[in-house]
Amino acid sequence: MEEPTTLLNTRTHCRTPPLTGSGYPGATARHHTHWDNDRQPVPVKRSELDPPNYTTGNRTRATLIRSPARYLETKEADVIGLTSTLSSVCVGAVEGWTAAGIPYLQQPRNISENVTIAGISYEEGSWIGSLSPLGSLVGAIPAGYLANRIGRRAILLILGIPMLLGWIMIIFADHSIPMLYSARLILGFTCGVVTVASPLYTEEVADVSNRGALGIYMTITFAVGVFYVYLVGAVLPYFWMSIASTITPVIFVLTFFWMPESPIYLLTKDRVEDARKSLCWLRGVHLPIAETEDEFREMQSFVKGYQAKVSAPSNQSAYSNVRIFFKNFRTPATLKATCIIFGLMIFRQLCGEYAVLAYTVEMFSVSGSFLNPYTCTIIVGAIQVIAAYIPYYIVDRVGRRILLIVSGAGMGVSLLALVIRFYLVDKGVEISLMGWVPLIAVNIYTIAYCVGFGPLPWFMMPELLNNDAKGWVSSLAVCFNWALAFVVTKFYPIMMHVLGSEITYGSFFVICLLGTIFAIIFVPETVGKTREEIQIELSGK
Repeated sequence: MEEPTTLLNTRTHCRTPPLTGSGYPGATARHHTHWDNDRQPVPVKRSELDPPNYTTGNRTRATLIRSPARYLETKEADVIGLTSTLSSVCVGAVEGWTAAGIPYLQQPRNISENVTIAGISYEEGSWIGSLSPLGSLVGAIPAGYLANRIGRRAILLILGIPMLLGWIMIIFADHSIPMLYSARLILGFTCGVVTVASPLYTEEVADVSNRGALGIYMTITFAVGVFYVYLVGAVLPYFWMSIASTITPVIFVLTFFWMPESPIYLLTKDRVEDARKSLCWLRGVHLPIAETEDEFREMQSFVKGYQAKVSAPSNQSAYSNVRIFFKNFRTPATLKATCIIFGLMIFRQLCGEYAVLAYTVEMFSVSGSFLNPYTCTIIVGAIQVIAAYIPYYIVDRVGRRILLIVSGAGMGVSLLALVIRFYLVDKGVEISLMGWVPLIAVNIYTIAYCVGFGPLPWFMMPELLNNDAKGWVSSLAVCFNWALAFVVTKFYPIMMHVLGSEITYGSFFVICLLGTIFAIIFVPETVGKTREEIQIELSGK
């Protein structure tokens, strides 16, 4: 019988319980076998596998007993995927805090038996709500450079410090406006970096077969963060709600600390052995196997190709590069794709979702809901978590364009119902069961947003753009998205105070109507089409 080799493959479909212990922190070891000449499995002792040896050997002779076809069991892959996206919980908590925090800050407070101080003004509340997306806009700009310079894992862990600082400032700020402004700006900046660095890390550590699942986790963990703050805001006083929010970055750092650095990033720094260990850890194997070696070689090829392209000498001047940039932009396919993407971003933000997310308690208070506003907020947060699952199960069956149309129409109908409810409340008209309209309408609105205009603009961006335009258009779209979020959160409370609920939500209704028309006329269907077919359609050929 030949000596067993240390390179393992996954040719058997047998199951075996996992073994604990590993040479790399957090990895999961398993029973290993190799085959004798009569094709009978013979156990390989643990000592035969250590120390690690990355020789290739005879791949048909050594086998890692695994479940069918993939490296990890489903539950293990889910744990790794969930851990890599927990930073989105922190972002969701920051964005959802205003729903319960601002109503408290606007209430008058007694500093003594005979002295009462007014709460913050609508103007101050609008700045507290909007400084977070403004900070995110600023943070998104250097995020790519920081992730490349410091490392994806490292920058995400470092961000735990300013995020924790921001929450501590909110705890001790009480009604101090300058400190609240500073805290929200710091928290927003960290969120902006996270929204760039976290997807980058997740995409680089994901196996091809579960990349979509990790996309689900990022959306769901964001919704979980929002729901968490809604929940603690409803059951705890303001001070303890802020303390509870501080837990989110702490939990993230403690769990994410055990994750390895992205193997692709390590390869860009010529840390080849570290990159190989990282990949093995992420795929749940103690030693390299055939599949990890194949994937590792693909990563090496990708990194070498990218580095060769970046380091290639260029005789073009900066002026020539600018001319090429605008020449590429003027091509019919790129120009149309860019207009569609930015159009979707406009309707995505101006439809009012960010305002509803940030000011949910206030909205239910003025709409005359039968239930307590905080209870309604908890229900909306729970529905958002559930609705975040929906598009990933139907988007490839129904199609992007149809979902956008249904989404815009659903949001429009819900907003129209809210406008009617606001009008009746303003006129003092109460109709039986109309007190349930706000809760039902907002939940339908949330579901409609989650299945269409929420995730699909990000889904369609890489599908519509050619490779030359993806980088700069994606960067501009991220900044544009945060800029619009700032505008909406800044002016929503002012519009509510000056123009009233009917006009404010009526404006959102009109925008949803225009967004639906935009999707019908201008957005192409991309399901079932190759990139070349999409580019040809956009070119009008």
